[in-house]
Amino acid sequence: MQKVNVEEELVHLIKLQALDSRLYGLRRERQSKPKLIQDLEVRRNEEQAAVKALEEKIKASQVKRKQRELDLSTKEDSIKKFQAQLYQLKTNKEYQTMQHEIEGQKADNSRIEDEILVLMQEAEDLNKEMAKEKELFADAEKHLNEDKKKIEAEMALLDGEISTLEAQRNEITVLVDKKILTHYEKVLAGKDGVALSPVKGKSCQGCFMNLPPQVINEIKMKDKIVTCDSCARILYIENEEDA
Repeated sequence: MQKVNVEEELVHLIKLQALDSRLYGLRRERQSKPKLIQDLEVRRNEEQAAVKALEEKIKASQVKRKQRELDLSTKEDSIKKFQAQLYQLKTNKEYQTMQHEIEGQKADNSRIEDEILVLMQEAEDLNKEMAKEKELFADAEKHLNEDKKKIEAEMALLDGEISTLEAQRNEITVLVDKKILTHYEKVLAGKDGVALSPVKGKSCQGCFMNLPPQVINEIKMKDKIVTCDSCARILYIENEEDA
């Protein structure tokens, strides 16, 4: 069985780690992009819903106003009818009763007119609010259309860069011993894209735990792949003076 050249393997792994660090960053950035578009769509939908809600409110106010105007017209017709009947009444009591009815109708009309004025003011306020909501909706729609295109272009660029780096990565992985690569991939996945850690000041730079002298010596001997007992990352020494 051919012995693994640990020094060469570490050279490959260091190059691989540099690519993987970049890939992990790019993939995280790529994964965040759809959420940005989703947030824009949520804002647009919320503004659209606000406009529709106001439209329904305005419609209901208009229906109510028309109904009160019809009520007012009906009562005015009744008053005219009662007033015409006043001169046909024969007794004072009938006249007073009719007069009382007319005054009641007029009082009702006064209340209805007040309600109509309130509804007219409400309609004016709702229309002002609608103008503002339509501006907000138009702004949200504009940002969705413009920013969505920009984000999609950024996603395409990221996809291209990721594809290029993955191709470079494949060129390196075929050079790495399969068992070592399997171990590297496992640590990489478990440590958020950082499977290697340099040794400086006799400590692992991945978890900053001090390493026993025996471990430092094993790394320097380069007879096997050495990992940190604390964080499980593969250890290497960039500069002999650091350890």
